[in-house]
Amino acid sequence: MIRYWPSDLPQRVLADSFSEGLADGRLRTAMETGHAKSRRRFSSTPKPVAAGFKVSLDEKARLERFWLEEIAGGSLPFLIPDQTGDGVALLAAGGLQLLDDQGRPLINTAWWLVLAGDSPPAFTTRNRGISYTATFPLMVLP
Repeated sequence: MIRYWPSDLPQRVLADSFSEGLADGRLRTAMETGHAKSRRRFSSTPKPVAAGFKVSLDEKARLERFWLEEIAGGSLPFLIPDQTGDGVALLAAGGLQLLDDQGRPLINTAWWLVLAGDSPPAFTTRNRGISYTATFPLMVLP
């Protein structure tokens, strides 16, 4: 069973700690002379994402429990809201917001299936232990 990012943790990353890279499935081979040779090794590779969340002391404990118990120390995949597409209003070709039959905006719902990156969450204190920034790398699976 695939776990979901806990609803009692922040659902959006901090803007200043977010970065998203492109998936890199290349294989580079050094040549005896000249430039290295590059070719495609994999057609489907994970996309690296750096994420940081502002968490309270209670949320820090919840994130630690999620990491240790629910995703087995970061070894199991989990679903987290897509940080670039979830919650975005859908627009028509002319840029007008699409509405349902009751006049409410249509909002995109999107998820990322991710694995933890190379390091576990690191916590930096923000207000002398009242709140923290939890940062860790993620790999968005294709």
